[in-house]
Amino acid sequence: MLDFFRQKGLRSAVYGVIVLGLVLVFVLGFNPTAGKKLGSLSEVCVARVKGSCIDPKAHRAAYRLIFANGTGKMRQSMASRIVLDGLIERELLVDDAARLGLTVSDDEVTDAIMHGIVRVSIPSDNVMLNYDRSMRRINDLRFNDGRIMMQFTDPKTKQFDLKIYGNAIKQYTGRSPKEFREWQSREILAAKMRDLIRAPVRVADDEAVGRYMEERTSATVDYVVVRRSWLEHYAISSDAKDVAAWAKDTVNLAKVKVPVRHILVKFGGTKDEDKSAAKKKAVDILDRVKKGEDFAKLAKEFSDDPGSKDNGGEYPADAIEKFVAPFQQAVQSVKPGEIVPDVVETQFGYHVIKRADATNDDIVKAYKHDRSLELSKQIAQKIANDMKSGTPGESAVKAAVAQFADTDPQRPQFVASTSIGRYGPPHGPPISDLSRDADEAVRKFAFDAKSSEVSDPIRSSDGFVVVALKGRTVPTRADFDKDRDSFKANMLAVKQAEALAFYIRRLREASKQEVKIDENNVFGAKADAGAEPQQDEDEGP
Repeated sequence: MLDFFRQKGLRSAVYGVIVLGLVLVFVLGFNPTAGKKLGSLSEVCVARVKGSCIDPKAHRAAYRLIFANGTGKMRQSMASRIVLDGLIERELLVDDAARLGLTVSDDEVTDAIMHGIVRVSIPSDNVMLNYDRSMRRINDLRFNDGRIMMQFTDPKTKQFDLKIYGNAIKQYTGRSPKEFREWQSREILAAKMRDLIRAPVRVADDEAVGRYMEERTSATVDYVVVRRSWLEHYAISSDAKDVAAWAKDTVNLAKVKVPVRHILVKFGGTKDEDKSAAKKKAVDILDRVKKGEDFAKLAKEFSDDPGSKDNGGEYPADAIEKFVAPFQQAVQSVKPGEIVPDVVETQFGYHVIKRADATNDDIVKAYKHDRSLELSKQIAQKIANDMKSGTPGESAVKAAVAQFADTDPQRPQFVASTSIGRYGPPHGPPISDLSRDADEAVRKFAFDAKSSEVSDPIRSSDGFVVVALKGRTVPTRADFDKDRDSFKANMLAVKQAEALAFYIRRLREASKQEVKIDENNVFGAKADAGAEPQQDEDEGP
């Protein structure tokens, strides 16, 4: 090992002491079970992978490193599961490495530590996290390919310092030097396996040229957006008779957006008696609500939903569309002001549900929103039909909305898009403020249609859009030759990520009976892991 460091140019007496220190830390603290099946059946594990135990302390250490800067908008439960999936993948790869006879030497671990390289596994088969140099990079987590750079050097001498190293790994990972070396040994072995899987992937010139031509071909379109929000303001009256007639229909009333209150009663387990007891409790609460007791007070007293309990069980109307289907269906089955007649079962437990009363403004707003969908489609269809018959786009739009006099910038206008690409970047969105489905539909039309062809109305989140293709620009071989190296490098990174993801999925599938997760320990034991992550605020429906 000393020869190894001399080859790296570490000849000073100071570095000699450092090296000997690292050697002693490794030899005296060596874990003879490294890389083998660990622990007894009675020990606490977040997961068991082919007999190997991932303990809560290890899970928390990886969590601290990966999300050292917080989870951002990601739920902590999701962040925790990402960390766990990465650790499970690591153990599967370590097991596969043993099958292939792949190993990691002491020198490799020491070399990584000396250079401040810390490895942490993230799930390679997670599409959201997949490393893609050309598109995403996974820099939301601030490291590339599972490598985090840490400072183990003295700020003054710029040389590796054993004390700084020990303090840093203790602070950031809660690991002893012995545990840290064992951890990094397994991480480096898993990284070797990933490199081995990616190594055979190649990108041929012909393949790269074809992809380049497809990705870099751009299109331009002329378009008009007929927005429901504009129609609601300028084109739809709120005549009391029309609104009243619309509101007589129960189906229409279900569309009125009002807050919803609910009381959740969780069942503690999967046994029939647990569910039966929870259901009886929910039914008793429902009976009290039907008899006129204050819903909000009952929710504060009995609800098991932390996201709404303190607010009297209330969720705003716009939140309901994010809830599970049985809950949504129950809400839509009753009119504003009504109680759902029976308790509703979801995977969260049993729910007692009541819709708030609707004001006249609520009903008028829903009426206008409902009528605007039909009217926006009619106007968009008229514009499309006129353009297909040869009417210039600007004239077709002007005729379709002539009866609505206003100067609102949201008024339908026939305009030209910027240059757009088939898949998005490097070109921007074809039309701003479109839903994802509408954006994809516009791109598909732009690259499938013939020049000057006009689309049928395309539904978006705020009405309909009509598109006419102006033309497409195709790159040349000379353009490809200029971008060849960078484009092929990016394409190779994508293909390697796909190959690795496929391999990991196959590995997980083959080993699914040998991977056991203990959901009760997903965040780790409090004594070992410090403060628990906060409970998800929307654990309810």
